[in-house]
Amino acid sequence: MSLIFGCWLFEPGKSVANTLERMCTTLAVLSQGAYNQRIHNNTGVGHIRTLPHTTDSQEASIFLNATFLFTAQGRIDNSPALCRKLGIEISDGYTSEYLMWQSFLKWGKDCVNELRGDWSFAVWNYETQELFIARDPMGYTALYYYQDATGFYFSSSLKNLLTLPSYQKQLNEEYWLRMLTLWDHLEANHQTFFKGIHTIPLAHTLTLKKDGKVTLNRYWYPQYTSIRIYKNKQDYAEEMYDIFSHAVAVRLKSPKPIASMLSGGLDSSAVSYIAARLLQQKNIPLTTFSHVPLFQKELQGIDIAEKQILDETPLILETVKAAGNINPILLNSANYSILQGMIDVLKIYDAPIHGAFNAYWIQDIFRTASQKGFGVLLTGEGGNGSISFKGRPQLLPLQWKQVLQHPFRYLKSHIAKPIVKTLYPQYFEKRKRAHNDLADYVTMIFANEQLLQKYQILEDIQTNQKSFQLNIKDINELKEQFVSLYQIRSLFGAAHNHFYGVEMRDPCADQDVMEFFFSLPNEAFFDEHHNNRMLVKRMMKGRIPDSVLFEKKKGLQSSDILYRVKAQQHEITEAIALLSKSAAATSCIDVQKLSAAWQTYLAQPYTSPFQIQCLLKAIHFGLFLQMHFD
Repeated sequence: MSLIFGCWLFEPGKSVANTLERMCTTLAVLSQGAYNQRIHNNTGVGHIRTLPHTTDSQEASIFLNATFLFTAQGRIDNSPALCRKLGIEISDGYTSEYLMWQSFLKWGKDCVNELRGDWSFAVWNYETQELFIARDPMGYTALYYYQDATGFYFSSSLKNLLTLPSYQKQLNEEYWLRMLTLWDHLEANHQTFFKGIHTIPLAHTLTLKKDGKVTLNRYWYPQYTSIRIYKNKQDYAEEMYDIFSHAVAVRLKSPKPIASMLSGGLDSSAVSYIAARLLQQKNIPLTTFSHVPLFQKELQGIDIAEKQILDETPLILETVKAAGNINPILLNSANYSILQGMIDVLKIYDAPIHGAFNAYWIQDIFRTASQKGFGVLLTGEGGNGSISFKGRPQLLPLQWKQVLQHPFRYLKSHIAKPIVKTLYPQYFEKRKRAHNDLADYVTMIFANEQLLQKYQILEDIQTNQKSFQLNIKDINELKEQFVSLYQIRSLFGAAHNHFYGVEMRDPCADQDVMEFFFSLPNEAFFDEHHNNRMLVKRMMKGRIPDSVLFEKKKGLQSSDILYRVKAQQHEITEAIALLSKSAAATSCIDVQKLSAAWQTYLAQPYTSPFQIQCLLKAIHFGLFLQMHFD
């Protein structure tokens, strides 16, 4: 993997070379290889290699001819097919960057439709005086940009733009609040926490012309894929298994050892199982990293254990045994604190995350994988939006067999409820207003009351009946929502790739996998009894044990979080005290309410994980404000 960056300076007399050198210096801590830069008049691009390449070439890739100045980064997964289309010899000696360059020369801007993998590139056209930047549909990549009177600047790393002399750091307050409260947080997927700095969303290109106008265009629309109908649902599973296995296989090319994240869930189990079997053919074992509870005794006997799995170790070991080629490493993060995990995320990513309570073990896995010399970390993050998609039972077609088997369930959900909603809409509206999950979340997340009133969030939620549960009538709406959510995961993954020198790769979000997924009808994800997530269960039947595939209880991440925070209470207390002295934090977070809740939780024998999650997220978002704006 590499970092690319560049600038187009508008003011005459300004030095492009100095600007590129400054941007490069900011990223020096991430560099493990060559640095290169090229300049043409008042424009220039830079390229830093941060991870060893899959070939012997370590040169930082910038290409140019009489018309174009081109730089790229990433991994191309369809190299053989691409070489055939390009009419060049199929060879492992070609770098991914070179193949992108040749693709652009052949197809121009339309080359984005030919590339598969995690990639991004930028090209300056001398003749048309135009900058064109593109990024992949679903990869762990990032592209940020900033424009002011001095020029246009872009980079794979947010750190580059934050240190520009012309940029004055300002909080994007509304975006910060959206991400904290989850209020319409998908409406601004091209924004960042910093005012004036934007991201190029997944599956988008950016064009900048000499008049200074920036245009974003989306080029990939999987929701418009034609629906395929098979008589036998097993046919969907077998075809997906072949596509998915290929997606895993192309991600196993690496000059450094490969590892995988493994929980007791369906997605990581499928990824790890297939990867282990493929590597076994080369006599290479697969190492897996799993997070397990530290306070196992304390978890015994608590009420939530009846509904959720608090220690997924038995399920993990079942998959390990079935695959037969896995070296499992179980991490309990005993020496890595919750607070340190949240702080490390802010230092690496330069932004807070929703799952702040998971930061410590995610960082622990990255750190351990890096220390042990791994170059690739497979994940199954995209599984919920592809192989293990739940579907929507309300949108299933009428099946008399199902009606006869579950008559009361069908009458309630498909007949009685719609009729009552039609006849008594006022009752349902009143009930929604009284029990709105999103409104409840907003009130629990410790946002400053004045800030909530400024943006009228609760009023908007109540007036427009907004909630976490969308009233979706088209299954592709739900699929499309997941694609939008993956944007944040891609940015987070890209930052950690470069910092730790370990490249995250997610076969569940492979473009071919996603396109096949969008072509499946809603009923493909159910069995005749309306049990969901059946696509992955059919795919992996006879491979992963039934005890894993058909486990009804869901695993709870960071299940021992309450006992961890109590054991580390001095760090948490000091962090809250720090926030109380921060003008930036107290302007957005109700620190007094936060402190009172913390004292209450410490005094209680048990507090729900959800309450702890909300508290830690608020602290995390507050620390971001304190670090950047005090």
